[in-house]
Amino acid sequence: MSREDYVAIGARLFAIYVGVHTILQIPSSIQMLKSPDGMSWAWLYALALVLSLAICAFLWKFPLTVARKLLPVMKEARSEQTVDSSVGLSIGITLIGVWLIGQGLLDSIYWLAMIIRTTSLVSSKNYGFEWQPDDIASMVLAGFELLIGGWLVLGSSGVKRLIYKFRYGSQ
Repeated sequence: MSREDYVAIGARLFAIYVGVHTILQIPSSIQMLKSPDGMSWAWLYALALVLSLAICAFLWKFPLTVARKLLPVMKEARSEQTVDSSVGLSIGITLIGVWLIGQGLLDSIYWLAMIIRTTSLVSSKNYGFEWQPDDIASMVLAGFELLIGGWLVLGSSGVKRLIYKFRYGSQ
């Protein structure tokens, strides 16, 4: 497999991820639209839904085009050597770490905005907002994702040695 094939597989996996998250947001969007002032934001929800599905369709239909645009042009001839398992494992661990950092960063931004918004609401008027245990658990999860993702990205060789140690025993 060429390097473009690897990125194309990643693009398709990302399309599946975006599609699943888009579908999971539909029930909460419908619930928000049923609120008294929710219909004023209906166009924004529809735009976000259409845009997300368009991104999914594009990534699914044209993964090699995306891969060629993302990868730098190589001036030297392409070698037909395959990646050995050790390098593949390091790359996989690093990519999982990047994925977790991305997920944790998005969640952290959401929770930071929520904290700022609720503190400004509470300071100006008492709206009766109260943090639920699942909110706090989601904040902890976002921090955990950032921590584990950073560890996987920065310490992939140590993680690789740990996996080999558990798999093959101490050598």
